[in-house]
Amino acid sequence: MTIRRDGGCLCGSVRFVALGEPMRTLQCHCRFCQRMTGSTSYAESMYPMDAVRFSGEPMAQYSHRSESSSKQVHVHFCPRCGSTLSLTFERWPEYRAISRGAFDDPDSVSIGSHIWTSSAQTGVVLPAGTDCFQFARADLTGSPQTPDRFDTPQVARSSKPDSLADQ
Repeated sequence: MTIRRDGGCLCGSVRFVALGEPMRTLQCHCRFCQRMTGSTSYAESMYPMDAVRFSGEPMAQYSHRSESSSKQVHVHFCPRCGSTLSLTFERWPEYRAISRGAFDDPDSVSIGSHIWTSSAQTGVVLPAGTDCFQFARADLTGSPQTPDRFDTPQVARSSKPDSLADQ
């Protein structure tokens, strides 16, 4: 039996169905994701493009050139309430990231790893036993990076010089 996860935007104008298990789940702490969400990070579940179906209002899109890969990242959101529902990527055109918070039951998908922890805001807790990558999971050539894995939870600290951290 195929697993089905439903979700949608804040106002209900856009709905989606994601079929099967996500290929990976992660929480991204890069500055782009912080600005996109207005928060400390973005939690996503990555699915093959054909495993997700949207209905209702056509989504709006904002495109941004990634500072790390120079490839376009496309943010798809509800044109009425502004909820970010998914990301698509020039670098990986066959995949779609679904915003974890947009699932009707966000706890049905757990976070498998944290990326861009080098940009994590001060006070963010990185859980014990979870793969934590200082940057992306793979470099620009596609070679996998080695994660950190902590025995105890870690609290992120700003990499700014002390004289700037308090301003």
